[in-house]
Amino acid sequence: MHRLAELQSKQGTMTVLGYDFTSSLEGIVLRGDADCYIVSTEDGFSPLGAARRYISASLGIEESVIIKLANWNRFENDQVSLIGLPAQTKPSKLLGVVLAESETSKCYKQFAPAFHSKPYRDFYYNVAYECISYAVNTLGARKLCMSHLSGSGHFHEHIATCIAEALLHFCHNGKKPQIDSFMFVGCCIEVRHLAEIRRINADGNLTSHYGIRTWLTKMAGFEVVNLDWR
Repeated sequence: MHRLAELQSKQGTMTVLGYDFTSSLEGIVLRGDADCYIVSTEDGFSPLGAARRYISASLGIEESVIIKLANWNRFENDQVSLIGLPAQTKPSKLLGVVLAESETSKCYKQFAPAFHSKPYRDFYYNVAYECISYAVNTLGARKLCMSHLSGSGHFHEHIATCIAEALLHFCHNGKKPQIDSFMFVGCCIEVRHLAEIRRINADGNLTSHYGIRTWLTKMAGFEVVNLDWR
C-alpha cells in the first residue's frame, strides 16, 4: 500500500489512508492489506468483474449469485442500496464484500445525468458512509479497500474527497470500532484525484455527520441496506 495520509479522529485513533492501483484484490488480501472490499455493482470489464472469481472462492458464494445481485442492484433497483456479502466459509482472509451503488446505477439518474455532470456529492458521501458502516459493524472489518464508484474513466477528485470525509466522520464517532486502514484500489483512479484528501485534517473545518434513514430488506438471502437522506 502506498501511504497517502493519516486521518486522525477526535478520539485520537489513526487510520492510514492509501492506494494501490496495480495489485489484484487477491494480492492485496493475501498480504494482509485488506479484509473487506467495497466495490460498485458494475459487472463485466470492471473491478467487480476482474475480482469476481476470487471473491466467489473466498466467500463461498457462487459467481452466478454475485452476478444476479450486482445486475439487480445496477439495472433494476430504483432505491439507493448496498448489498452485504459476508464470507460463508470460515476462516477467510476476506471477511466480506459490499456491493455499492455507482454512477452507472439506475438509481443515480434521479440525482444527476451519468458522465455529463459533476459528481452528486450527497450520493457519494452517503453511499460511502453506509458501506463503511456495514463493513465495520456487520462484517467486522478493520482494513477496507474500495474501487471507483464512478463510471469507467470518469473518476473525479470530488468523489475521493466525499469518501474521505465519510471515513473521517465515521472514525470520529467514539462508539465505532477503529479502522486501521482504508485503500483506494483498482482502475480509473489516479494519484492526482486524491490530492485534496491531505487537507482534510489540516483545515480543521470538517462538518459533522447527520444520520439518514436506512432500512434492511433481503435479496437472494443477503442483506440489502436501503438509504434515504431526502
